[in-house]
Amino acid sequence: MMSETTLEECMEWAAECANARGGSNDPIRRLFRNKNGALAVEAYNTIEDIQPATLRQLFYQLVSRGALPSTDKVHYDRLGRILTRMREIDIVPRTWIVDHIRMTLKPSSWSGLADFAETVQDAYRKDLWARQGEYVEVLCEKDAIAGTLQPTTNAYDVPLRVCRGYASVSFAGEIADQWAEIEKPIFAYYIGDHDPSGMDLERDLRERIYRYCGRDFEWIRLAVVPEDFEEFNLLRLAVKKSDTRAKAFLKAHGPYGAEVDALPPDVLRARVEEAIQSHIDAEEWNRLRLVEEAEQETLRQFTERLREGESESSFDSDADQQGGAE
Repeated sequence: MMSETTLEECMEWAAECANARGGSNDPIRRLFRNKNGALAVEAYNTIEDIQPATLRQLFYQLVSRGALPSTDKVHYDRLGRILTRMREIDIVPRTWIVDHIRMTLKPSSWSGLADFAETVQDAYRKDLWARQGEYVEVLCEKDAIAGTLQPTTNAYDVPLRVCRGYASVSFAGEIADQWAEIEKPIFAYYIGDHDPSGMDLERDLRERIYRYCGRDFEWIRLAVVPEDFEEFNLLRLAVKKSDTRAKAFLKAHGPYGAEVDALPPDVLRARVEEAIQSHIDAEEWNRLRLVEEAEQETLRQFTERLREGESESSFDSDADQQGGAE
């Protein structure tokens, strides 16, 4: 059980942590004051290094480092309670843990034309891939992993598709229809679990896309790959022989599997970035960057003029109302 601590004490210690990040973790230990203190310190130091990450990714890292004894749910729940407490009082910034599954659905709306133009200005990006010689996409098995990869794919304006298990005809067909229209060589990078289901659903998706679009493309698995087991001391999960896909997996890969969540998220992001960069003509990329900056400046100036116009219109309207009242 966590010790009882007042909100005022928590906020005071959160401020101490914010001022001493990278140094002493005494405020965190004082917050919990029991065996959870050591785990909280290790969790803080780990998430600081690998963020943004999912709670499950952090959990796997702590198990592999010996901070937690096993992957049993009781330890996952314990870590979740500790992180919730540290995040609620901002010892751990909330953005360090990502949750890509939950979303808010709301139509877009704006306070006026200038507000809308500002949104356009912020959203505008030049298609830097338009003059690149190859087309690149990243696909991942899980929603949660997508949240940790998105900062990298967004930075390079690369599509990131989430499979969420076995692909439907609609999902695979949408990809196939888009790829069929692309005249460049296509490179697809895949990230998923190394287990019977994870390997088979990847095979199923790849074969469906090829069957539907009828064109060649390069398909490369970035993670999990066999070398990761030794390099990152991945938690080896015994393959369930009751799984109908187990026989083929055991023959090809051996008796153990691993979840992609067990790999450090910074490693996943680095692999994705390296893969993307291998397809970029830097000179053409940088030239279009300069064009993008010039176009964004044009949008900024247009937005300023709109705001000035709205201000004058509002002033004239107020003056008319006052005149009418007199």
